[in-house]
Amino acid sequence: MRILVTGATTQTGSLAVRALVRDGYAVRCLVHSDEQRRFLPPTGVEIVRGDLEQPEGLRAALQGIDVVAQIAHIRFAPSLIAVCKEMGTRRVIFFSSTRLYTKFDSLSARQVREGERAIEASALDYTILRPSMIYGSRRDNNISRLIRYLRRHRVFPLIAGGKNLVQPVFVLDVVEALRQAIKQPATVRSAYTLAGPEPMTYRAMIETIARGLGRRATLLPVPLAPALWAVRCYETIARQPRVTREQIRRMAEDRAFDIALARRELDFAPVAFEEGVRRQIAGEIDAVWADDATAKKSVAREPRDA
Repeated sequence: MRILVTGATTQTGSLAVRALVRDGYAVRCLVHSDEQRRFLPPTGVEIVRGDLEQPEGLRAALQGIDVVAQIAHIRFAPSLIAVCKEMGTRRVIFFSSTRLYTKFDSLSARQVREGERAIEASALDYTILRPSMIYGSRRDNNISRLIRYLRRHRVFPLIAGGKNLVQPVFVLDVVEALRQAIKQPATVRSAYTLAGPEPMTYRAMIETIARGLGRRATLLPVPLAPALWAVRCYETIARQPRVTREQIRRMAEDRAFDIALARRELDFAPVAFEEGVRRQIAGEIDAVWADDATAKKSVAREPRDA
């Protein structure tokens, strides 16, 4: 079976590529530039340059492909659906997001909803995977920031007291769900929410990270309204703000999810957050890319046949 992976150089994508190669699939990766290749295995994958918004490159990437693992952002779903229809590719695993469930209107939430509507209206044999906050390495955009902050600081501000519920999911559990979705015909035209085994408060999540780091953190409750005002001021002066009002609002929103369907149909068995963050702090997944970088140097030094 030949599988095309988009978003192959992301944290989740690069680990998925390795898993699919180990499973014996012929894996092709769609990448934007040569610079991105450093996150891919040194051997065993075919790399095609292209862009999800450029039909010409997509046609070339889809040539001879049996399954697409669309790990790139769901906003690209409509363009991929159009080219899949043209090329006769029917089986696509789409990555969406639990942002689908937020009660706050935002561009990111609208993109998720519009992407899923396009998928459901298509004639594809699709499966939709909706991960919550994915964590596991220095390349995630969430837990890695908290780890860095807690390593440097003793006081941690908790928006609205950190009472809201969260349910982050370990990246290798997401990769395993993808593997199962490819193997299981029953997942066609179904959608699955992927999250940790159970929700916890944001405060408990911070305490777990601090405990994993062997540090004591003073947790300082911050009311929501002043936090929103401060971030609004920050957004007006920062060219690329690291924190937005949308993020602050979502920090006061419960993000707890039902994963029963994924457990039943994908054999989804996510690790507890305490175990996952321990593995992240230990650098388990970061070591994968370090080992591959060493392997790539060795491959580059090997003598070529005359």
